[in-house]
Amino acid sequence: MGHAQDYPSRPVKLNVGFSAGGLTDVLARLTATSLGEKLGQPVVIENKTGAAGNLATEFVAKAPADGYNLLFSSVGQIVVSPHTYSDMRVNPQTDLTHISMIGEGDLILTVNSQVPANTIQEFIALLKKSPNTMFFGDSGAGGNLHLYMEYFNLLAGVKMTGVHYRGTAQLMPDFIANHVQMSLNAYPAIEAYIQQGKLKPLMVIGKQREPKLPDVPTCTEAGLQPLEVCTNWFGLHGPKNLPEPIRQKLRGALVEALKLDAFKAGLATQSIRPVGDTGAAFTARIAADYEAFAKVARTAKIQVG
Repeated sequence: MGHAQDYPSRPVKLNVGFSAGGLTDVLARLTATSLGEKLGQPVVIENKTGAAGNLATEFVAKAPADGYNLLFSSVGQIVVSPHTYSDMRVNPQTDLTHISMIGEGDLILTVNSQVPANTIQEFIALLKKSPNTMFFGDSGAGGNLHLYMEYFNLLAGVKMTGVHYRGTAQLMPDFIANHVQMSLNAYPAIEAYIQQGKLKPLMVIGKQREPKLPDVPTCTEAGLQPLEVCTNWFGLHGPKNLPEPIRQKLRGALVEALKLDAFKAGLATQSIRPVGDTGAAFTARIAADYEAFAKVARTAKIQVG
């Protein structure tokens, strides 16, 4: 194994648990290009799909701790799957080195145009009046959006049944056609439908309003403040026991990469804010989210696999 000061002396693999073309993959490719520029070696994407990203997590957790196999994570893999998948063979919280959060985005709670509610308060009142008559749609059982919807159910004191799709592309036609009534999505995925009047945005899950939806309240403004943790974040991780100099080098390169105009513009297109925090701050956030979502999974009895 080469010394840390020589790292990286060959291409680095960035493992992605989701298929090409989806949001996680798009963001991973942006990261790979800019990170490679700052590291002075190519960063190559490897798509290892399956089990809501868990296969890629497991692969990196078991890889040699030399910095040549890294994980580009989506929030669900790290802090949701451990509570919703019974057959995980690694613990993402403790079996990885958390290098830095790359970026974070908010989610928009929307209903289709046939739902007779124009505000989040009206929607909650409607759900309380007729429990279990409406459905939420998400992009995978046991994933972060499934858990976030169940958290909404718990906090709002309502009952909706989940319908789980293989991805957002499969969900959207059913959502527009009113087979499911509500969904949580990143703004870019639903912008056109909102503009066409097919979907109605009722609430932003995040700390601030979406600039393109100035009239839509945040979850805190709507009285559902604990939902603030339900964001779309993405991170960079290595195997456990990654040598500190390599971790520092990767984090430094990422922070520099996040200053590149092309990277910033690419993130902005997907409504993702650049983060680039320290390993300690990222590890603390993971611990807090891990605990919060464990309670939700337990209370809502979410279990797949």
